[in-house]
Amino acid sequence: WEVVLRGPESILEELTHAFQENENTLVRSNNGFILRSSRFVNLIDAADVRLEATPIIESLSGISRMLLQSEAPLGIASLVEIRPDGTRNIFVELEPAVLRITAGLVSVQVTHLDGSIEERRPSDPAPTWLTKALATPEAARALRLRDQSPLFWTDLYRLFEVIVEGAGGTDAIVIAGWASRTQLRRFKHSANSVRAAGDQARHGVEPTTPPVDAMTIAEARSLVDILLARWLGSGAV
Repeated sequence: WEVVLRGPESILEELTHAFQENENTLVRSNNGFILRSSRFVNLIDAADVRLEATPIIESLSGISRMLLQSEAPLGIASLVEIRPDGTRNIFVELEPAVLRITAGLVSVQVTHLDGSIEERRPSDPAPTWLTKALATPEAARALRLRDQSPLFWTDLYRLFEVIVEGAGGTDAIVIAGWASRTQLRRFKHSANSVRAAGDQARHGVEPTTPPVDAMTIAEARSLVDILLARWLGSGAV
């Protein structure tokens, strides 16, 4: 089985660099961007393939929002059954057509002292993050919550709670050096404050004294993304 993905072309193109030799591979062909997985090998029914493919694509979509600043979600365009005789049976997924144009993504070349050149791409962490998401329901949920744009205070706080729980609590986050206790306090205080967060605050009225050092929504988004990236790349489950 092959799963043809839909989504921004530049985002899918970048992901092909990250998923070349993994349990899940993504390649570009004349038919589009093709997801292949060992999870599809013994499946017979298209519904079962869709069921297995959905959590992979949901996680990839959240990863794309974080790493690649994707403005649109990823999804299934079609399922392709490859028969023993080489013929193909195509199951088309009907989805609303949305056009997104995204600029190309930039890779960085690092020259080491020994003269070797290492190419670093923005999608490099994606395979590790996907592995964690497929093995850890909390990580998969976090990436589903991340798969929207823009994220507002209530969205960020919900995602923050999932990360804190998965990381083992705020003390574990501080000890690991992912954020300071002051940053976490500012985030929570600002998210709860009507004066700081306005109509997007978690509360309808000011529950305590408003923060004097309120965090902006841009700072909050950056903090939550940093925490999510650290957690997905760590051994904490």
